[in-house]
Amino acid sequence: MDDLETWLQRVYQADGEHKTLESLYDQWAQDYDQQLWASGNPYIAIATGLVARHLADYDARILDAGCGTGNMALVLHQLGYRNIDGLDPSSGMLAVAQRKEVYQQIHQLYLGTQIALADNSYDAIVAAGVLTHGHAPCESLDGILKLIRAQGIIVFSLSSIAYEEYGFKQKIIELDVAGQWEKLDQSLLFRTYPFSEQEAHLRHWVMAYRKCA
Repeated sequence: MDDLETWLQRVYQADGEHKTLESLYDQWAQDYDQQLWASGNPYIAIATGLVARHLADYDARILDAGCGTGNMALVLHQLGYRNIDGLDPSSGMLAVAQRKEVYQQIHQLYLGTQIALADNSYDAIVAAGVLTHGHAPCESLDGILKLIRAQGIIVFSLSSIAYEEYGFKQKIIELDVAGQWEKLDQSLLFRTYPFSEQEAHLRHWVMAYRKCA
C-alpha cells in the first residue's frame, strides 16, 4: 500500500487534469479512509464543529461538496444531521461513500462557477479539502453560493498557500465587497498533516460564512 505522501505527490503532479485526478482518486479510494484518519488532519473535526455551531436545524439540507469517501457526512450524521447529499467527481470515492449509508443523494460532478444542481436548494454546504489549486478553483465559491439559499451557510477549508497564491484571497474580498456573504467564524491556522515531515509546510484554516442574498 502506497503511503499518504506518495498519493499526495501524485495528486499535486496531476496539476488539475480531470481524467488523471479521477483515475488517481479511484485507485486511492480503498485505502483513503485509513490514511486520512491516520494522518491526524483535523479539518473534519473542525468543519463539523463549525456546522454544529451555526446550523441548529438537524433537518437542514446539506451538500457535502468534494465528499470523497464520505467521512465528513459520516460525522455529521453521527451528530444528528440526516438530510445530506454528496458531490464528488471520482466514481471510486463515491462507491466507498455510498457504502456508509449516510447520503440521501450522490452526484458525480465537479465544482466550478456552474454546478449542475438546482440553485438555492441547500441550507448549508461543506467543502473540506477540495477548494484549492488543481481541484476546485476560487471561482467555485461562486458556484457554491448559487446552490445555497439566502441565509444559508458555507463551511470550507482553505490552505494558506491557496489563499495567498491561487486567487482565493481576492475572491473572498470580492464576495465581501459585493455583499454576497458575511463571515461567521474562522479557526486558527493549523498544520494540515501533523505527522508528516514532507507536508510539514502545509497549513489550513476552516471558515464559515452566511449567504446574504
